[in-house]
Amino acid sequence: MTGLTMGAMDEEHEYHEEDAPLSEDERDALSQDLTDVDMLKDLLGPRGIKGAVFYCPDCDEDHYLTWDLLRGNLEELLNEGESPAHEPAFDPNPKEYVSWDYARGYLDGYETFEQEEFDEIAARLRAALAARGLDPTNVTGVLGEIGLATGEPDRETRR
Repeated sequence: MTGLTMGAMDEEHEYHEEDAPLSEDERDALSQDLTDVDMLKDLLGPRGIKGAVFYCPDCDEDHYLTWDLLRGNLEELLNEGESPAHEPAFDPNPKEYVSWDYARGYLDGYETFEQEEFDEIAARLRAALAARGLDPTNVTGVLGEIGLATGEPDRETRR
């Protein structure tokens, strides 16, 4: 099989089942998709988003997959090399599902914001420690000890 990552489930991607096993790149992509599904469930689930919707060219319908069902399908694809038969969800509310592209964009934005927030906290802490007389080398050491080293010791202390 080729191209059977989450992107393959989207309407823009075609996939063809073949007898070939999943390539290492496909396995890596599926593993990343599994991680993403778990994160998306944690991030979007509390906001009322139950899963993702995918257009199925075989039956010309949208398929609404809860995060758990999506995870199970990905695990089966990763472990067995084939996707399980799909069944439409029972009376899904389309407002409770997002496209995979939207979900990935949300996750990308969250991860970017998380890193920016982390960098801002490290910069503020670096400046506060420097303002209290700690030299830049010691500030870098303290931040490194607590896992907040940003690799930019002088930028923040010049603020």
